[in-house]
Amino acid sequence: MSEICKFDRRSFLKHAGVATVASSIGASVSVGAQEGAARAAPAANHDFDEIYHRIGTDCSKWDGQIAIWGEQLQIPMGVADMDFRVAPCVTEALQKRVAHEVYGYMTTPESYHQSIIDWNERRYGTVIERDMLLDSPALLPGLLAAMRAFNPPGAKIVVQTPGYEGFFSTIRKGFVIEENPLREVGGVYEMDFDDLEPRLAQDDVHSFILCNPHNPVGNCWDRATLTELGELCLRHDVVVFADEIHCDFVNQGQEYVPYANLADELVMNSVTFKSASKSFNLAALKNAYLFSHNPEFMERIRAVGDNATINSLGIIASQAALEEGDDWLDALQAYLSANASHASSFINGQIPHMTCNEPEGTYLAWLNVEPLIERIGAIGIAAAETAAKAPDAEPVTPEEVVERYLIERSGVKLNPGSSYWGSGRMRMNLGLARPLLDEALGRIQRAMQQA
Repeated sequence: MSEICKFDRRSFLKHAGVATVASSIGASVSVGAQEGAARAAPAANHDFDEIYHRIGTDCSKWDGQIAIWGEQLQIPMGVADMDFRVAPCVTEALQKRVAHEVYGYMTTPESYHQSIIDWNERRYGTVIERDMLLDSPALLPGLLAAMRAFNPPGAKIVVQTPGYEGFFSTIRKGFVIEENPLREVGGVYEMDFDDLEPRLAQDDVHSFILCNPHNPVGNCWDRATLTELGELCLRHDVVVFADEIHCDFVNQGQEYVPYANLADELVMNSVTFKSASKSFNLAALKNAYLFSHNPEFMERIRAVGDNATINSLGIIASQAALEEGDDWLDALQAYLSANASHASSFINGQIPHMTCNEPEGTYLAWLNVEPLIERIGAIGIAAAETAAKAPDAEPVTPEEVVERYLIERSGVKLNPGSSYWGSGRMRMNLGLARPLLDEALGRIQRAMQQA
């Protein structure tokens, strides 16, 4: 394989096991996975099949996980960022700015906010006025500001589970989690409105967090579902906080419906949170935004504190992406959709002890590993390990036992579903090159055949 990036050679050789995986794709992957790799092809002049080494860059997904698990970890599929080169327009814009060797205070250009407005209208028909927008260094700080604007300390925040673990940690910064479990019917998740309404009716509930598309289960909520949800929240005077950071990842045949595109009375009872960081893999550049069509809502959020300091290079990167990155994102979206279809088909057809419904959106797969938990006795192992810990320590979950089991036997890291309040499940990140995805699937397959 030709050199893709120049890293510290000592660091690279230290983790040569991971590099070896990348350089020997196909040699040990099952026939089905090899066929999947053969089908992958560069899209619209963007080669997403390229394996782009990240080791030695202090990235959380690779270096951070190798620091925890050691060299037995070969392919991390946990942290939700992608392993692809960014859109060329982003690199060009950053290189141009970095060439000017002064990095003093920067004002946020109005062209940046206009790029957000234009993107939402061009891609989704969502009309946003400038005074509706508020900058945020990331989605969760913006969400926390909104919580503080609409809730007294100690109030309950309704959140659906399984759900993004960042919601839980953010709610705990002064508030209480009120869980509304999603209902699973035939392996498909849906909202449980019978459970939701009495939770919304409580006197100390003022806010509901919507994740659309949903992390981790992958649903793209349809208009009817969102409307029923919105009507319930409006009836009980509960504000909807719509996290739509995954909105640009919608798999073939599915549709993303922005909450801000619903009926006016529902939209006026909502705040939407977005960022180019997920779509264009810019998480390190700390840049997000939120908006509401309700001027009073925006004033309340602004009043709780200054939430508008964002990274200057993040502004430049995000603006370039939103202005010039459509073609790259369209090609990536098609590639990730194919990854999702291929992975779910392979898991269901060729990997024992686990199943996977093809996600409607996001680049995340939500795996059912209940048969594996039973086969390896993970419930008993977790109970024994918990009993051996200090009484006030966090209990070990069966899903964490599965996480360790897969790393030790396949070298592949998945996130335990218990982190998302999902029993018997694991989350798999599909945002990687198809050859590396196939290597991971082949490794898991062989491990499961020996389980």
